[in-house]
Amino acid sequence: MAHILILDDEQPLLQSLTLELGRGGHTSLPAETGAEALRILETRSIDMAILDVQLPDISGLEVLRKIREEMPEVPVLMVTAYASVDSAVEAMKEGALDYLEKPLDLEELHLVVERELGNADLRRLAEVNERAAALTEENQIIGGCPQLEEAKAVIQQISSIPVESAAELPTILIGGETGVGKDLLARYIHESGSLSRAPFLQINMSGLPIPLIESELFGHEKGAFTGATKTKQGLFEVASGGTIFLDEIGDMPLDMQTKLLNVLESKKVRRVGGTREHQADVRIIAATNQDLEKEAQAGNFRSDLYYRLKVVSLLLPPLRERGEDLNLLIDHFLLRYQHKYRKPELVISAEVRAELNLYRWPGNIRELAHTLERLVLISTGNQVAMPNLVNQNSSPESQQSLPLPAKSLLFDFNSGSCTLEEVEKNLLEQALDHTDGNISMVARLLGLTRGALRHKLEKRGLSSS
Repeated sequence: MAHILILDDEQPLLQSLTLELGRGGHTSLPAETGAEALRILETRSIDMAILDVQLPDISGLEVLRKIREEMPEVPVLMVTAYASVDSAVEAMKEGALDYLEKPLDLEELHLVVERELGNADLRRLAEVNERAAALTEENQIIGGCPQLEEAKAVIQQISSIPVESAAELPTILIGGETGVGKDLLARYIHESGSLSRAPFLQINMSGLPIPLIESELFGHEKGAFTGATKTKQGLFEVASGGTIFLDEIGDMPLDMQTKLLNVLESKKVRRVGGTREHQADVRIIAATNQDLEKEAQAGNFRSDLYYRLKVVSLLLPPLRERGEDLNLLIDHFLLRYQHKYRKPELVISAEVRAELNLYRWPGNIRELAHTLERLVLISTGNQVAMPNLVNQNSSPESQQSLPLPAKSLLFDFNSGSCTLEEVEKNLLEQALDHTDGNISMVARLLGLTRGALRHKLEKRGLSSS
């Protein structure tokens, strides 16, 4: 359904057009004078305008210029009983998409309206695709660890909710360390539901000043601030009917948090420097690597916004806790970068895979992807090069031994004997349970090579499965 401004000084024609457009499911905003049309434009958002050229006060061409200046994306049709080549050429120069003569053929008008509204949708989608282009292959969710499967189950439940607008869908807060794939999960959520064909736009809050965040989210009018040389739509307008992903929401300044909360509560947004409100029909997904509950308690994050965002809360585990997902991701990135750099089929040796498995990946999936890309680039022949992970980029604490809990290995020998074999078996069982049977992780935890670990498992009658 579109909101269409109709400007004509003939009352019967206004009524006829309102009735005809209503049959097509559209809402008409009628005006008999240019001044009345300008007042409507100050308070209402429109999707199309149908303007008469000859009016008792100001020309319809003046109203056209105003629309082109403030809402360049809105399609405009001109109509007149005094058609001339000069007036048609001027209207087209000012940005009108078509020029119709009175008396109007209502069937022809209906076809033109639907055509231009469809074209406007295509232009809007083209802009969305340009601003948020993403390859489907790069947005796959790889792996099946328990935490990930639990998140997928929740997403499926949300995706089955019947809604009439994007704003009716619950807000979602995704938590997890830097690099775990929160942005990929956000797009997965978007593509799993009824909004999959609608826009998906994202903005990272980290380090952005309030004026820039406000302009990006809400848009601005021409002249709203120094450098605002033209009107700009914000993400809440461009992504209408779709999803906005607010990455690193914990870094959003407090003043901006208040403005965002107001938009989420009212479902209306106003451009910077503007007076007209637009419907904020978007679903919000936010992500953070911080503990927002603690940040709220410390006064660094608004508690009301925190609870408004975490209607649904999802937590992505770090890569070091995802068991065999690591090997699936290694193979995934290897194949991706082979194709990207047109490399011959590469093979990962057991030694290289073991080295990749022993590393703790403090940078998570992002670090893994960059590492595999580098290895593919430097590899010669058909073998993936041996990585040098201990000395690259890892945080000091990620390479330290895990501390032992106080008195965790004290035994009560008064109650009976305790053999080394029993202690070793118990330790192996706990390590296997902790890592979901990931041999590489168990070897790292216990300071063993994979071969030595397998020998001990066989000796104690244990299996990694």
